[in-house]
Amino acid sequence: MFEKIFIVIGVVLLAAVSMAAVFELSGNKMEQKDTVTILRGQNAVQIANELKAEGYIDSKIVFLYEVLKSGNWKNLKAGEYDFKGGGIAEIIDKLVNAKTAAKILAIIPGWTINDIAKFIQAEKLFGDENFKNAISGKNITELKGEFEILTTLPAGADLEGYLFPDTYQIAKETSAQDLTRAILKNFEKKYSAISRANSQSRNIHEIIIMASMLEKEVISLEDKKIVAGILYKRLQAKMPLQVDSTLLYSKSGNLKAINKEIDSPYNTYKYAGMPAGPICNPGIESIEAAIEPIETPHWYYLSAPDGATIFAKTYNEHLQNIAQHLTE
Repeated sequence: MFEKIFIVIGVVLLAAVSMAAVFELSGNKMEQKDTVTILRGQNAVQIANELKAEGYIDSKIVFLYEVLKSGNWKNLKAGEYDFKGGGIAEIIDKLVNAKTAAKILAIIPGWTINDIAKFIQAEKLFGDENFKNAISGKNITELKGEFEILTTLPAGADLEGYLFPDTYQIAKETSAQDLTRAILKNFEKKYSAISRANSQSRNIHEIIIMASMLEKEVISLEDKKIVAGILYKRLQAKMPLQVDSTLLYSKSGNLKAINKEIDSPYNTYKYAGMPAGPICNPGIESIEAAIEPIETPHWYYLSAPDGATIFAKTYNEHLQNIAQHLTE
């Protein structure tokens, strides 16, 4: 008896919802915005009004019925959402699980901190000064305690070289600190996978510096490994590295031309040994090459205009290559 009553009530409710939806659907359909912001404290009815007004749903009643049926009346979360192309079930899922609209930060291999900061500023992801603060100063001390990848980072250094090139999603509520931790977590995972497969005695920071030079100097993975072998061999022989790309690196980002006389700790013509730090954020192939160099009889290399790397065993041979490939 009671079961029949419940069935009748259910049929009546569904009929009422359907009839109400027909009346709602008779209005003009609104043009949807790219995103809609649900404010903290808004209840399901207020959210339904917002979604209807912005054109994301056709019927407030149907939306509220589905929310009630799913048991999520009090589980809808605030945030900035992209509901375009989604039905009511997808909208509710996003609201319940806080699947907020995310902007994209694609860090390109070879980008410096300054390059990343400029992109962040242009895209208005969050203030570029907030980002720079998150990757330097006292925040570094906290991060060192969280990430093994930073164990050999020198005191006072920023995270140049450690902002792993990849694509990152940034929700509205993501802070610069959140993003930094996400990047480092990704980097630590990728770096561990490479280093486990290769036994090497160099510390992480040395490898990142080498990888950053390879990123700027050479294109293919095979050539990067050969150049890594050349540069390590020069270091062992106490020869200057003489890497042109280090001359273009500046914390201010203002250097535009090669100056072999510049007094800079990044001048590998003037000062022997590694530059003061990484000169960019290297990609995975450059890091792999720095971990797994190839030993050859070569001591010199140059990059031809077509992108090919030309190797030489002697300085005289290197000069001939310069004359042949770089002199018009």
